[in-house]
Amino acid sequence: MSNEDEFLKEIRSSLAEQVKKEMDAKQKGERHNMNDKRKPRKKKKKLNIFIKVLIVLLVIILAGGSFLVFTRPGRKIMSNLAVEWAYWRMGKNAKTDDKPAKNASGSAVETKEEEEEEGLKVGEITENIDPSKMSATFRNALHEDGVYNILLLGVEAIGNNSTASGRTDSIMIATLNTKQKTLGLTSIMRDSYVTIPGFYNTRINAAFNHGGVPLMYETIAYNYGLRLDGSIIVSFKTFQKIIDDLGGVDIEITPGEAQYLNTTNYISKRSNRTLKPGMNHMNGNQALGYSRVRKVATLDGSNNDQGRTSRHRRVMAAIFKEVKKSNPITLVKLLDTVFSQVQTDIKKSNASSYLAEVMELSLDGVPLDTFRLPAEGTYQGALINGAAVVTFDIPKNKDELANFVFGSHKKPATESAINGNKKTKNK
Repeated sequence: MSNEDEFLKEIRSSLAEQVKKEMDAKQKGERHNMNDKRKPRKKKKKLNIFIKVLIVLLVIILAGGSFLVFTRPGRKIMSNLAVEWAYWRMGKNAKTDDKPAKNASGSAVETKEEEEEEGLKVGEITENIDPSKMSATFRNALHEDGVYNILLLGVEAIGNNSTASGRTDSIMIATLNTKQKTLGLTSIMRDSYVTIPGFYNTRINAAFNHGGVPLMYETIAYNYGLRLDGSIIVSFKTFQKIIDDLGGVDIEITPGEAQYLNTTNYISKRSNRTLKPGMNHMNGNQALGYSRVRKVATLDGSNNDQGRTSRHRRVMAAIFKEVKKSNPITLVKLLDTVFSQVQTDIKKSNASSYLAEVMELSLDGVPLDTFRLPAEGTYQGALINGAAVVTFDIPKNKDELANFVFGSHKKPATESAINGNKKTKNK
């Protein structure tokens, strides 16, 4: 090979090497640029994924909330959760109340609140009514599947004795009729002159003093022919808090009621004695005072025990109205107040069912019908052994109550059923 050829060969090799280097550098630069471009893409991709996940979660939450609020199965789940929480709180309070307060030295002392609240134990839970422990009168009294009657008792205080009592200032029966889709509330005059099984004839509120809730069940079965499904006992203190949790209730009063409530101690706090004739938005303390009055005529003209039971129904109807328009947060707070401060023998599973049914009927616009025992035109005042009482026509009132609770097709319990003959039981 000539010198010229070798020279050309070296030039070609040198050029090829330079071209190769430039190509390699270019490729490296492109790869570098590509890597730089990929990094923000990854970030953007991650951001897109996060947004999509967030949207999916929001959709699930909204769908879940809509399911719980706007569907019957969802509302049933919500009522179950609410009752689970409430019963847990009730049980926790019962255990807490078993522990006496201690002073600085560690010894047990009675607090002022404990001294005032003698009687029923806060948060006590039992396993519903055991029919085997009840009389034939109770077992054979009127009862129908799908119709549930709960005894509501308002007492001055709930303390530490589960069978003793305070005064039953209010005696009511709440009715949930899932067959005829009705909600009812019956108030019983506490001066009603009745037979208390195993004791004697006297006012109906004496039954609670003598034997607590079980004797109230027996007394109502004997005198009114109705078998109850459970009970809830509420103290005055809890009653006030329920109304305050709801933000108050609207009650219309007469000039006489306004003057009486503003000048007596029925409203315990002086600062709340500011009522006026006409419609008032009452707080818990005011509503409690109003519901306990008996010596001034009501808006419908009734007086004495009739007037007081009328006020009870007015307040309960006002509470029901506020509950129907309350938001879920208020209702949860209300349930916590109610179930953490009451005594009941309703099983948890039954409470969930009752609550779910009441929610459905309320959403359907079902009103709260009210009734009073003794019924109008079936009673008269009397003075027996120096006590002012209300005597009444027992068969007529059994009939009236049966019609109100079950519907007009229902007949009252007969005397044979009262005496324990199951063949004559009406169903």
